[in-house]
Amino acid sequence: MSTHLYCVLPHEMRGSIPAGLSGLAGARVRALPVEGIVAWVSDVERDVRVSVEGVRAHDAVVEAALQTGTTPVPARFGQRFRDDDACRAALSSRVASVQLLLSTIQGFVEMTLIITPSTRRMLRDLQPVIPEMVEPSVRGAGRQYLETLQAREAATGAVRTAMDNLASVLFAAVEPLVRRSAVHEQLTRLPFRTISHLIAREAIAEYKRAVGEVPSDLEFRFLLIGPRAPYSFCALGDSGGTHGMNLAD
Repeated sequence: MSTHLYCVLPHEMRGSIPAGLSGLAGARVRALPVEGIVAWVSDVERDVRVSVEGVRAHDAVVEAALQTGTTPVPARFGQRFRDDDACRAALSSRVASVQLLLSTIQGFVEMTLIITPSTRRMLRDLQPVIPEMVEPSVRGAGRQYLETLQAREAATGAVRTAMDNLASVLFAAVEPLVRRSAVHEQLTRLPFRTISHLIAREAIAEYKRAVGEVPSDLEFRFLLIGPRAPYSFCALGDSGGTHGMNLAD
């Protein structure tokens, strides 16, 4: 068996694990005290593979920690240790940084906006290659379509520009509430942009209201997710922290 790390909380939360909380493969979640902090961990088989179900189970434990009223430092998925002693040693080696991070994010949550092209926009972009896509004799039409969109975006930057415009409108609506921001963009397949904001817990309702008042766009749409644990704001030091704390950073 190995020790899987979900998140870290202040030491006073060591007794706050909800009764019956389970994580990966249904394993019981338990507290592992480490020098003024407490880690939520569980025992898992060493050969447990990465899966969508596993990621969801990991996140469910982190969200249960957030529901205690304390903001946890979520661990990046997949950090497993030989045993409790190895996990404790890894945390102890960076305990000062973890404690500082814990104190910095207390009282805050992450809100995430996902911006994607609307069906109308995608259909418009599809028009130039429809004949090739529906012609049975043409092989690899889907790949050709993606390559066409990528080439057009490289030449014009139209998708990025349109996303910039909508992102600017959304940020203007919530800017007074935002403590920190993180932006992630993907243009290799279906173009989309993820924008994460760190806000105070008490500002959640106001943030949602501000986003809801932004007019819908016919060519791009946005989805609001949250509140969540601050995965995008849990880097140790200057290394990236877009998916949770990584003790190997």
